[in-house]
Amino acid sequence: MAVKRGQGSDGERFREQEWNARHIIDRLWAFYRDHSSHRAITRVEFVEHIAYLLFLKMEEERSSRAGRFATPAIAPTGTWQRLTDRTGDTLHTELTRVMQILGAPLGEESAGRTTGGFGPDNSPLETARVLFRDAKPWPVGRMAELSRLIVDEIGPYTWTQVPQAELGRAFAALLSDCREDFLANKETGQILTPPAVLTVVARALDVHPGDTVIDAAGGIGSGLVAAHQVMSAHGERVGPEAIAAADLDPRMGRLATMNILLNTGRPFHEAPPVLVADSLKAKGLPVARSDRTVKPTVAICNPPFKSTGYVADDRLRSDFWAYGDFPLNFLQHIAITLPMGARAAVFVPDGVLFGSGPAATVRQRLLMNCDVHTLLRLPTGIFHGTNAKSNVLFFTKAVPKPSGEPATRTLWVYDHRTHIHHTDTGNPVAEDDFADFLAAYGRADALGDREKSPRFHPYSAADLLAQQGTSLDLLAGLGPQAQDLGSPRDIATRIADDLNRAQTSFRAVADALG
Repeated sequence: MAVKRGQGSDGERFREQEWNARHIIDRLWAFYRDHSSHRAITRVEFVEHIAYLLFLKMEEERSSRAGRFATPAIAPTGTWQRLTDRTGDTLHTELTRVMQILGAPLGEESAGRTTGGFGPDNSPLETARVLFRDAKPWPVGRMAELSRLIVDEIGPYTWTQVPQAELGRAFAALLSDCREDFLANKETGQILTPPAVLTVVARALDVHPGDTVIDAAGGIGSGLVAAHQVMSAHGERVGPEAIAAADLDPRMGRLATMNILLNTGRPFHEAPPVLVADSLKAKGLPVARSDRTVKPTVAICNPPFKSTGYVADDRLRSDFWAYGDFPLNFLQHIAITLPMGARAAVFVPDGVLFGSGPAATVRQRLLMNCDVHTLLRLPTGIFHGTNAKSNVLFFTKAVPKPSGEPATRTLWVYDHRTHIHHTDTGNPVAEDDFADFLAAYGRADALGDREKSPRFHPYSAADLLAQQGTSLDLLAGLGPQAQDLGSPRDIATRIADDLNRAQTSFRAVADALG
């Protein structure tokens, strides 16, 4: 049953201004549970449509305001009313038309529009173009469910009156609840990073309102949301130019866009915070933006850890130190393209720390060209449904020394893995779990004042470079721990994946034998 205006699920009367994230989350998932076909519509497809509808409804509310309080119109005039009035095939046709208009490439969106007022670049459409790119409505047979979602759950309410922080938290939580859908596509390497870890990273980097933070592999935008929240905590205004991301996947682009819009209060008609683009093809640019070239001071990036079917093409980037897989290429992309003095935190799997060949070359060049001052070994179990072993490399882009000495003098390793294990359900990682790390990390301008501890250990860069392969697979000396094989589900999943790969290999052999 839909919750009517002014009433909670228990009948208590309250207005949109009094809504909280829990109320929004529970109400929308209740609709998905009770009024939609789970076989025809996945959770992430449901959340995508929540994003489409909230964008159109809130845009209609803002553009309909009186006088100077109105924002530039984005959708064709009367879009929301037509979506509310239509059902069945006509609803499917109308929503398809709106998606095609708003998601059309630059120069093609004028067809079908019934409103004007745009400049030559149609700038108010840029964010909508990212959100609606390649968008498709639910199957035509599910229009009764979509109509009910529009009429009962979205249409009756003034969503621009909902507290921004609560609406942003609600949408971020809806995305987190889609983790099983993201896990189903784990071959692409896309896994959800716990927001608590991203907040810790942003705090360690000491991001502030004067920074410009970028993410070259934006995912669902959680890294930029965390950075924006840490910047805003300083009490100063954070402008829309302060964050920018790119991602190759149109779905990630749209989810990240709405996640950032709702969590930051960014106007819908301004330049998009995320572009659908391949950062690895952008030689000389950490990340592209439609309105200007971004000059970042901070980079936070958790690139895809897998690259199934990916073949490195060394013709694309003559500036790379060596060609490897996605994690290795994103690491050097950021290290090479950042301006001098910029700070970075890049998530890398264990293989980047000890791999031979291209990985060893990149490690050596990274220590030579950047001040790689901190390595955070993350605990296992923090990434849903996987036993991925991840780390965060913190570094600052440095000016090469004329003497040829490495830019890195000392690499400090914080071991937050040995004897620590988390799960995203029974024992989820929290920001407080990293309190000791943040205290040990210290201020960015006082790294020389660090103190050694059982979990925090310094390594001389000269000694590391003197070793064959320059391995960074380092711990703090807490002693050995039993190998963490993950949960029974993790073990079973890995066995199934191994068997599938073996079956594929044997089938190829059989085919070759005729």
